[in-house]
Amino acid sequence: MVRDHDPYGRQPPLERPGEPQPDDNPPPPGPVGRRSALRWAAAGAVLAAVGGEEVLRRTLHDRSATAAATPLRPSTAHPHDHPHDHPGTAPGAASGTSAAPPPPVDEQGRRWSDQAGWEGGVPGPRDTVRIRDRVVLDTDAAVAGLVIDAGGSLVYSPTRTVTLSSTGSVVVRGTLALAPADAGTAHTLRFTGIDEKRFQGGGMGVVEGDTGLWVTGDGYLRLDGAAKTAWVRAAASLRPGDRTVTLTAAPDGWQTGDRIAVTPTAPPDSGGFSTQYDLHTVRSVSGRTITLDGPLRYPHPRVAAGGGVTVGAEVLNLSRNVRVEGTPGGRAHIHLTSSRRQDVRHAALRWLGPRSATDETWTSPQGPTPVTAPVLGRYALHFHMVGDASRGTTVEGVVIRDAGNHAFVPHGSHGITFRSCISHDTWEDAYWWDGAPDTRTPQGPSDEIVYDSCVASRTRLEPNFRAYRLTGFSLGAGRGSTARDCVAVGVQGAEGASGYEWPEGGEGVWTFERCLAHNNLEDGIFVWLNTSRHHVISDFVAYHNGGWGIEHGAYLNDFTYRSSVLHGNASGGIAVHSLGAGQGTLFDGMLVDAAGMSDFAVSTARHELDGDPVTLSRCRFTGYRKAGVAFRATHQGAPDNVEVLDCAFDGNQLWLDPEAPEPRTVVFREAGSGGAVTVLARGSGGKDGGGREVPAWNAATRPATVRTAARTPLTPAIRLGGSAAPTARLKT
Repeated sequence: MVRDHDPYGRQPPLERPGEPQPDDNPPPPGPVGRRSALRWAAAGAVLAAVGGEEVLRRTLHDRSATAAATPLRPSTAHPHDHPHDHPGTAPGAASGTSAAPPPPVDEQGRRWSDQAGWEGGVPGPRDTVRIRDRVVLDTDAAVAGLVIDAGGSLVYSPTRTVTLSSTGSVVVRGTLALAPADAGTAHTLRFTGIDEKRFQGGGMGVVEGDTGLWVTGDGYLRLDGAAKTAWVRAAASLRPGDRTVTLTAAPDGWQTGDRIAVTPTAPPDSGGFSTQYDLHTVRSVSGRTITLDGPLRYPHPRVAAGGGVTVGAEVLNLSRNVRVEGTPGGRAHIHLTSSRRQDVRHAALRWLGPRSATDETWTSPQGPTPVTAPVLGRYALHFHMVGDASRGTTVEGVVIRDAGNHAFVPHGSHGITFRSCISHDTWEDAYWWDGAPDTRTPQGPSDEIVYDSCVASRTRLEPNFRAYRLTGFSLGAGRGSTARDCVAVGVQGAEGASGYEWPEGGEGVWTFERCLAHNNLEDGIFVWLNTSRHHVISDFVAYHNGGWGIEHGAYLNDFTYRSSVLHGNASGGIAVHSLGAGQGTLFDGMLVDAAGMSDFAVSTARHELDGDPVTLSRCRFTGYRKAGVAFRATHQGAPDNVEVLDCAFDGNQLWLDPEAPEPRTVVFREAGSGGAVTVLARGSGGKDGGGREVPAWNAATRPATVRTAARTPLTPAIRLGGSAAPTARLKT
C-alpha cells in the first residue's frame, strides 16, 4: 500500500527555480495514487523492490501522529548533466559569502523505537521514512530510504552502539549526527543492496537510483567519532616475522581490534616495492609499542635519506567508531551541496565511489575482466559546487578505504581543511577535483583548500596500463591553497603517475612544504604546466620511487624547488622536460642521492620550446653511476639551456649525450672551483676556440663569465614529523 498526504489525489508540485517551497502549509493527510508516489520517490526517496513490485510506505513521525508531511522537492538537474554545465554556486550558497553556522544538535528528541511516534508502527526495511521533527536513533534499524526535512533531525544515541541500514538514499535537509559519547560506542550508516549498474551520475540534485548520502539545502552533517592519532611512523626497521612495532610517538586513541596498514619502504630494485603492505589487527597497545595479531610478511626498512631525514614506515590506523559505508559488492557515495559548513571528523568511510562496466575487457590474473569506469560525480566524499558555503568546513581524522572512485573531492568548493586524513586503497586520484575538460579550457578553481598531514596510500586503477598520470594528490586550480606534511605512498599507474601532480590546465599556486613521496610505482612529483606564475616547493622528500623523484614539465614554466632531498629513486632524482619562463626554473639546495639506482642524478629531456634557463644551484649530487647531470635533449626539440652553479659532486660531474644537439647554453661552475665554463658538443671547443676536450663529459668546454658570485652548496635540514597532526573532537 502506498501512503501519501493529499486526500484529493493531487500530485506533488515540481520545484521551479526561485519559487518558494510548500513546507509551511502542507495538505492534510490522505491516500494518493501510484503516480504521486513515484513522483515523490523521484525527488530522492528510493523505492525498495519487493517480490517484483516497487513498494513505498511513506511514514509519519510527528508525536501526534496527525501532522502532515510535505512532498519532497524533485531535482531540477538532468541526471546526465556534467558538473561543468552548472557554473556558479550550489543552491543557497552565494558567492563571496561565508557558510551558515551549523545548527545545534538536539539529543532530546523522541526515540526511534517508540511506536507511538510513527503512523503504522516503527519503520521497517520496506519503508521509506521522512523525518520532520527530532528523532534519536536508539536501536538498530533498517529502511528503504530516509529523508530528513529542514528543521528535522536524526541523532544517533550517544551512549548506544547502533546501525542504520538503508537500501535507498539518505537525503539530509535538516541534521544528521553520528557522535558517540566515547570510543567504546560505535555509530554506523550502512547502504545495502546497491546495484552500481543503476547509477546515472552527474547533476546538481538528488538522482533516483544513485544510492548514497545526500546533504543538500540547509542540511548539516555531523560525523564526530573518537579522536585518535591517524598515523605514526615506525621508530626502527621492521623485519618479516616481527609481531611488535615500536612507534616514534604514543598512538593516542588506538585500541585493541583496530585495523592497521604498514606502508612499504623497500628500495625500488626489490620486487613488489610499491605494493608490499602489511595489514593487521592490533592485539594490544603499550606506550609506543603495538602488538599485532600475526607476523609481518614484508621488510619495512627505516630509510636514512640524508638532509636530516631518517624515516620509518607509516603505520596507518584504518579504524574509526563512526562509519558510513556501502558493501564490497555495492558502493555508495556522499554528496554535499548544502549551504552550511559541515563537520566530518574521525569517521571511516568504506566501500564508496561506484563504478560502471564498459564494453571492454582486459586480461587480469583472474582471466578476462571487465574494464570499469568511474561514475561521474559519485565520489567517496564529494563537496559539489558549494562555493563559499563550505568555508569553515573541517574534515579531520577521516579514513576513506576501498573506494572505487576519488576519495576526497572539494569540487568548486572553498575554504575546506582536510587534516590528518587517510585515503587507502582508492581507485582514481585520491585527493582531487574535476579537471580541465580539454586542453583549451582551464580547470574550475577551488580556493583555500588545506591538506595538512594527509596520506594518499595505495592509489590505483586497473588495468594499470590505463592509469596514465594517476596521482595521490592532484594540486589543482585555485588561490591560497596549502599542502603541508603530507605523504603519498604506494601510488600505482603508468607514465606520468606520481605522488603529487600539478596538472595540465589546472594551475593553482600552492604553499607546498615538508611533503613526502615514497615507494610509488612511478614519480614522486609530476609537473605538467605551462605558466609564468611562480611556484615554490620546499623541503620535499622523495625516496624509493620507481621513476623520478621529480619529473618536471611541460614546455615553459616558473618553479623554484629548494632545500629538498631525493634519495634512491630508480630513474634518478630530477628529470627536466621544460625550460624556464619569467624568472625561470630553479633547483636550489637540493640533495640528490641516486643510491646506486641510476646512471644520473639529474637528466634533461626533450624541450618542446626554447625558453629561459633552468638553474641547478648549491646542490649536492651523489650515488650516481655515470654522472651527476646529464644533458639529453633530443634533436626534435629545443636545445638545452641550463646553468649548473656551485654544486658539489661525488664523481663525474656532467655527461652530454651523443644523441643530443649542441646545447644553446650550458654553463657550469663547480663548487670551490672559482671559474666557470661553457659546455659544448665534443669536438667543437678546440684550441682555436680557447677550449678543451673533457672526455669524461663527452664534451668540450671554453671559459665563461657568470655574473653571480660563487656560493657554498647547501645541505637541506628537513624535519619531518613522526606522526600525523593532532586532532580533536568537535566542541559543542
